Order: sequence, then structure tokens, then C-alpha cells
Amino acid sequence: MVSIYKEAVRDALYPKKNGVVSKRNTSLSVTPIKKMSAEEIKTLRKSLRLSIAVFSSLVGVSSKTLEAWEAGTNTPSGPSLRLMNMMRSNPDFLIDMGLIKESFR
Repeated sequence: MVSIYKEAVRDALYPKKNGVVSKRNTSLSVTPIKKMSAEEIKTLRKSLRLSIAVFSSLVGVSSKTLEAWEAGTNTPSGPSLRLMNMMRSNPDFLIDMGLIKESFR
């Protein structure tokens, strides 16, 4: 799935003119990172049916950090928050990226 986005970005930055790749003035904008409340983080984790240990591993933080986020003691920022926003908008993102494997028992 990432390769689709890479191709789209490449095509936007370097469009082909008569079969030749050329560069044109193109701008890309990045959406701002949306803050998430403690309840939203907990709801996201539960909606994905992930334990604190697994979810914290996916986000790249310790279980204690995730527990503090869910309790409202601390708030996430940066890459962790961006990743959680991606999970919220497209839950299949985790499977598409190979971060988790779906299994039925």
C-alpha cells in the first residue's frame, strides 16, 4: 500500500512529458496532527482489540507510557500521535503495512 503512495508522490513531483520525466512546481501539504484525549486513545485501542502491551509496542512506547496517556496523566505527541491518527482513520493500515497479522481462531 505504501508503494501506491510513493508512486503518487513521485508522479506529482516528476510528471512524465512525452515519456520523459520532468520536474514541475508542485506542492504537497501535510495535515496537522490532531490531538487525542485519554478517552479517545483508550477507545482506539479497544476498537482495534489490542492489549496495552501490543498497542504500546505498535506505537513505540512503553506500557507505562500508554497507561499514563489513557489515564490522562500525560499526552502523546509527535510520531506516536501521528501513528495513532493513522490507525484511527484507517484501521487496516496496520495489516496493510505488515505491522500486525490477522488470524482467526
